[in-house]
Amino acid sequence: MDCAVIRLSHASVLGYPRILVLLCFIQLRALAQLAPECYPGGYRTLRNPYRSVEFDSTELQNTAIQDLICDHSLSPGWYRFSINNKPAEMPTSCVEMNRCGTQAPVWLSLTGSSLPGPGEVRQLSACATWQFFHGSTKDCCLFRIPISVRNCGEFLLYFLQPTQGCMGYCAKVTPNAGSKLCPLGEVEIDGRCKASLPVLTSKPVISPELVGSSVHLRCSFAAVKTLGRPLGYLVVWARHLASNMKVEIRKHSAMEAFSLVEMDGVHFRLGEKFSCSVSTFLGNSSHTQSAAKESESFYAGMKTTGSEHLSFMDGVHQRSLAMCPVTSLDSSGPSVEAPNMALSTCHVELQPTEACSRNQGCARAVLALTAVTDFTRDGNRQSLLTAIPTFFLIPSQVTVQDIPTASCYSLTDPHIITFDGRRYENQQTGTFVLYKSLRRAFEVQARQWDCGSRHYPVACNCGVVARDGNQVVTLDMCNGQLQETRPRLSLKNLGGDNIGPGGSSQSRIKIHESHQERKITFIFPSGAFVRADVSDWGMSLSIRAPSVDYRSTAGLCGTFDRNGHNDFHGLDGTSFAITDHKRFVEEWRLAPGESLFDTMPSEVEEEALRPFCRCQEGYSMSLHQATGHTGDSRHGFNPTSPRHQTSCHSRDSVDHTSVFPFLDTTSDYIRSSDPADRHGMSAPSGPARPGGIHKQPSSRTREYGDRGAEREIDRELSRDFLALYEFQPIFTSQSLSQTDLENLAYFFPEDHQLPAERPAARPIWPTPSGLTSAKALEVCQQALGNSTVGVMCRGLLGRRLDEAVDLCILDLQLKDDLSWEEALVPHLENECERRLLENRTQRVDGTVWTVLAALRCPNFCNGNGLCTERGCQCFSGHSFYDCSLAIDQPVELTDLENSGLCDIRTDDCHSVRVFGLGFIDSPNLDCLLTRLMVRVNSYGDQHHTRTYTRELLCLQFQWLDGYRGSTSSQVTNDGSRYSEPKVLTIYDGVCQVCETGPSGLCKLKEKTCIIDGLCFAEGESSPASPCLLCDPSTSRFTWSVNEGNQPPRLHQPQEGLSTFAGENFVFQFTAEDPEGSALLFLLEEGPGDATLSPAGLLLWKVHWKEAPGARRQSFRFTLSDECNAQSSYTVEVAVKPCGCARGGTCVTDVAFPAGSGEYLCVCPRGGGGDTCQEDLDACLSAPCGAGECVDTTGGFRCECPAGLAGTTCLVDVNECERTPCFPGVQCFNSFGSYRCGVCPRGMLGDGTTCVGRQGKAIKQLLFPFFFPPESCLPLLRL
Repeated sequence: MDCAVIRLSHASVLGYPRILVLLCFIQLRALAQLAPECYPGGYRTLRNPYRSVEFDSTELQNTAIQDLICDHSLSPGWYRFSINNKPAEMPTSCVEMNRCGTQAPVWLSLTGSSLPGPGEVRQLSACATWQFFHGSTKDCCLFRIPISVRNCGEFLLYFLQPTQGCMGYCAKVTPNAGSKLCPLGEVEIDGRCKASLPVLTSKPVISPELVGSSVHLRCSFAAVKTLGRPLGYLVVWARHLASNMKVEIRKHSAMEAFSLVEMDGVHFRLGEKFSCSVSTFLGNSSHTQSAAKESESFYAGMKTTGSEHLSFMDGVHQRSLAMCPVTSLDSSGPSVEAPNMALSTCHVELQPTEACSRNQGCARAVLALTAVTDFTRDGNRQSLLTAIPTFFLIPSQVTVQDIPTASCYSLTDPHIITFDGRRYENQQTGTFVLYKSLRRAFEVQARQWDCGSRHYPVACNCGVVARDGNQVVTLDMCNGQLQETRPRLSLKNLGGDNIGPGGSSQSRIKIHESHQERKITFIFPSGAFVRADVSDWGMSLSIRAPSVDYRSTAGLCGTFDRNGHNDFHGLDGTSFAITDHKRFVEEWRLAPGESLFDTMPSEVEEEALRPFCRCQEGYSMSLHQATGHTGDSRHGFNPTSPRHQTSCHSRDSVDHTSVFPFLDTTSDYIRSSDPADRHGMSAPSGPARPGGIHKQPSSRTREYGDRGAEREIDRELSRDFLALYEFQPIFTSQSLSQTDLENLAYFFPEDHQLPAERPAARPIWPTPSGLTSAKALEVCQQALGNSTVGVMCRGLLGRRLDEAVDLCILDLQLKDDLSWEEALVPHLENECERRLLENRTQRVDGTVWTVLAALRCPNFCNGNGLCTERGCQCFSGHSFYDCSLAIDQPVELTDLENSGLCDIRTDDCHSVRVFGLGFIDSPNLDCLLTRLMVRVNSYGDQHHTRTYTRELLCLQFQWLDGYRGSTSSQVTNDGSRYSEPKVLTIYDGVCQVCETGPSGLCKLKEKTCIIDGLCFAEGESSPASPCLLCDPSTSRFTWSVNEGNQPPRLHQPQEGLSTFAGENFVFQFTAEDPEGSALLFLLEEGPGDATLSPAGLLLWKVHWKEAPGARRQSFRFTLSDECNAQSSYTVEVAVKPCGCARGGTCVTDVAFPAGSGEYLCVCPRGGGGDTCQEDLDACLSAPCGAGECVDTTGGFRCECPAGLAGTTCLVDVNECERTPCFPGVQCFNSFGSYRCGVCPRGMLGDGTTCVGRQGKAIKQLLFPFFFPPESCLPLLRL
């Protein structure tokens, strides 16, 4: 009731006031029957729409937990509920958890009771619903809270208490709060009758607006025109919730046709939707409003521009999109699924646009999006592009299309399986092209050597080289002997080092090493990779072709087009029959010196790789994390991390997932290709040493591998086999010139063998040793089919396992050697990994985890260790990548590098390779050197000791510097049990010839000297003095005098020396000594003021009196070397007079060489020209300053104004010296003038003339004899 209607008693209608007063009285009387709390002001209203039983609190818990309702701080008192301006009451039935804007909703329990009647109050209990954990029983009344309920007739009041914890009282809209019957001219709005007012003609529109540096939202609408009183507008801003609900956050009135609110981050936050509703009201009262019109919802966040449905293909790069900070999130699929999008940055800075608009927004950022080449057969996948937090960006749907990839294999002897699955044999030796891309500068070549069959010529891979753009990576063990040599890895940049962000060297190629460097993988930017599984006999190769090369490959791996019947094509596209694979193989053979092993290709222009990041949180079964990869995409996205605040530096556009634990060792090998190295690696200066590999100067290489030390050929035959000039091939080869040899990195005899002379292998059953096909099947089935990888991966491998068994049988038949039975196990591991990753979208179950463990931990660590994501963690006492070796296993040394001989002139004798059996990578693995019965334990640090199954690199300390003699070498695994010793002989090849074997006996060469324990060749000079040399005919143990010492020679100046009068003459003489001795200059004759330094620098001041005319001055000096051999020389210097006129001065012209006698003239004022021959107007340079310049013959004269004097009127005249001021007044001199101080007290004037106050002038000349002090000035005024 509004008692203000009593004011209508002033109406002119008789009796009407009485009726109104009566009505007011009746209503007041009715209210008087209610409790005080029912009156306005006796209660408070809870209006938060989150309290509705229809509101799901889960969204608040995930996005805005601070908005959860928590009534533990609610003040006790009477409360009424309202939901969206509609009356509401507490629900009287159990409410589910996570409703009413809280986790524990509180409802009104009526068990054994009922709601109070009108005017009544009743004590009841409220209950809180709670569930301790998911799946447990829900308790609808775990907590009870006493409350009082008052029925005020039209509504209920509740006396609420603070809750015991973070709970919230629920509310439900009153069911009977329907529409009312309103009087004529009024309408029902929100349950109330309001005057019918004009409404908006159209919906309001929300748009962003930049005010200063703050973003605001503007609600604009069309103004309503009325005749009469002005209209106002009531604008209500609301925030939309996920459950189709909205909450009012701001209400205010406006007289203009817009409303502006600031995005303050509290009520108006990014990532939320807002709307504004506008109603009209009369200008003098806002209590009566029209029906409201609401705007469309506006998303106050970030979104992508253009189409929200984008399509990309695996491996197809990038399209730029205008979007905000984003991450790639898979919209569906299991957790093992790999991300299929990558972005150029994970964090962008929004740049303001010229003007805010609803479509363009207020700021924007641009980044690039690309599909990830993942080699997974996952079909066309749908993903969402969104941001973190997710509500910051409206997600865009992205479709990534799946296109094919393929793998090629060159296994054991070798069996080649093409990209399209065709298998054939290549038992030829030489260098071949395996894979050549027809679209880009990418090529893979392999070298094959004879790998030791007992009866047949059988080939195996011994090296692989791959070129990608301007980088070439090589893994090569062909420069050595079977069972001895180690592979050497090098990575070269044709165009110099690639400098990455921050100035660090970067490589387009990645090198990963697994299984203690037995599994080497080269990964390329396109997604291609080459993997080498290294063994004693060579290596098996696995090559992966990315989708970018689909239908664009050539080489022994065939044409990648999913058609195995057309794989055999030549260089020019010629097709070969399937049965004609021998001609096909010869078509791709490379001639000697033309392979990437020997010659570096020309540099090509290549597109810069754009970095991309996954920007994704790690998925639960991250194979990347399992392998120790440290890229951005493997460990989640952290927007506060500095590494995510700028553009990406990683190459996550290609998925490099590997199941095998690996180390990224790329940085160990980066180097430039020097111009001198354009034809490949430096050739050895002499015959290669057996068992050794020539090291490239300045190259970054690593030598490693699993090499046997047991020799299959005699050492002397091995040395002859490798000698460049004594090589007698087993089969007929092409003749080679010295020039041919110099153009090769090293001599690879298989490249020079004539293919027609190599006999074909014709194996039979049983083999010469008696091995039958049945026994071979049994052996291969046990070694492969019953191996750990064969059993665990059987379901993934399928027919590949049966095919591997067939290849194993063929290997045993060809080699007739059972040691080849496990040669194909690495191939099964690679194939299992490939199929596992191709089908990673399968459901993650226990079988998959078992397969992962079998691949990470070969043979499940042989029971001697724990299988972890990093591989085998061996128990104490065991080592190796599969924990197969016991540390206390005794070491057996079989040989030392180069049969134990080390020439300090040609070799690095600070390290020696030790060959043997039973080396264990343990903390106590150590080398022991003994010299003259002195034990020196020098290798406790594992980081300086490289170990393999049959090979160890021992590093020796500085006590060996300059040492020549025999050293005993021993190795231990446990620090206590040492191997039998092997003798290392360190000698000087200049004067010594040593024998191999335990004695290490050395003999002195003829025509050499041993002086002070050092070796010198005949005619070699002493390091201390060139006057002494090695002359074996005189003495082999002392220095001899160099009788043939030649005197030094002067380098005469090409042109005569000249100078001019007055010059400070400086000239450097140069000379040389045939023996390289130091030289000494000594002046014997010349001018008295001339000096000649011992180093040959001549200094001479040329005086005028010495040059009355053109003449020549002689200098005589001697030139001596350290051996006192002398030469005498006389040099003349022509002296000419200075030719500068008008008193000009000559100075040396430094544009000419020293001793040329050329000079420049420095002219006096008024002179000009090259030799000062011109008479110039001297006044042009205004030399007189404030004075007037008068040009005269040969100069000028300055006429100075009063107060200045001097030649150029720069001297000030001190006027104060003639006392121009009134007596007693101070004089101040200034430049060109003066100033007098103030007149004495009681007098007026400018200081020069002062006047008394009676107007009488007092001149200095009237009082020449009296200068009154200040105390007497009053007497002067009388």
